[in-house]
Amino acid sequence: MTDHHYPRHSWLTPDVRIAASPIQGQGLFATAAIPAGRVVMRLGGPLIDDATLASLTPPYSSLTVASGWHLHLDPTHPVRYGNHSCEPTLWHTDATTVVARRPIQDGEELTIDYATHTGIETWTMTCRCGSAICRRTVTGHDWRLPQLQHVYGDHWTPPLRDRIRRDLADRVLRSPNGDPAGHRRPAGDQQPRHPSQACPRPAAPAGLAR
Repeated sequence: MTDHHYPRHSWLTPDVRIAASPIQGQGLFATAAIPAGRVVMRLGGPLIDDATLASLTPPYSSLTVASGWHLHLDPTHPVRYGNHSCEPTLWHTDATTVVARRPIQDGEELTIDYATHTGIETWTMTCRCGSAICRRTVTGHDWRLPQLQHVYGDHWTPPLRDRIRRDLADRVLRSPNGDPAGHRRPAGDQQPRHPSQACPRPAAPAGLAR
């Protein structure tokens, strides 16, 4: 069992209201401007292992905080209304702390990419945001996508961040020229900046679901 102590209860900034969402059902919306980097929520709940998580009946809310370990979020807490988006306004700074990814305007929906905290590789969720860059399906193995690794940097829960680092190291070792992508880039060529993304979410057993 992990020896890290996680919050038993979630916390949500008071500058939020619950309202009908164009993404799905109800969502969380800012009631005041929120600057980039401000803590918006801290996620908490009982610590459960993979077997216990697999035994739960959807819908439920959880996030992966360590290898084989997850927090089961309180289904009555308003954080459960946090919708998924492929162009999220929020992201993780550690396993349980979620901050504004960019300045958020009064009235904007507060969203997070479920792939950044979902460690169950078999989990999937249909995405119907209508964005030109919508992933259509969000999965527990989206952490493997190079464009998401680039866009989110270190803003994944720790076990997913560790997987990404190991994956990048393995790709470098397998590549004869040290390029994780397996091809040589011209000198001075920069990794392309991936555009932002946006998307909704149906009930998600391994994300902030309801």
